[in-house]
Amino acid sequence: MSLQNYPTASLLRRFAALAYDGLIVIALYIMVGMVLVAIIKAISGEFPGGFPASVDLSLMFTICFLYYSHSWRKGGQTIGMKAWRLRITTLDGSHIRLSHCMLRTGMGFFSLVIFGVGFFWAWLDKQQRTWHDMASLTRIVYLPKDMA
Repeated sequence: MSLQNYPTASLLRRFAALAYDGLIVIALYIMVGMVLVAIIKAISGEFPGGFPASVDLSLMFTICFLYYSHSWRKGGQTIGMKAWRLRITTLDGSHIRLSHCMLRTGMGFFSLVIFGVGFFWAWLDKQQRTWHDMASLTRIVYLPKDMA
């Protein structure tokens, strides 16, 4: 199915899907954290006081990357994207590759860290592209009801 002729998804729909996916990512982060705490407790006999911020951010990035890349490569949608009838596609219509996912997740994470500037760029771009759309040569399209 070619998605080239579908409209680019609005930033509001993208943020709504991001909020849904954020709940899933937080749940995954909590589960991974619980496993890590249990492992550290088993090894050292004590509960860790907390992880450094660099470890927390690295863990969150890794979880985000694994969740998004798995979802995008498997079906072109995350759970939040399904709820808001969005799908990722490459500009040339090819299958989403790991390189697309790496660029998209990395630039998306960077955009969030600098207060969402890369997301809000879509308001300035004539094609409604975010920084991670441009970096990964992908776009998010809005699917009509009969296609979702």
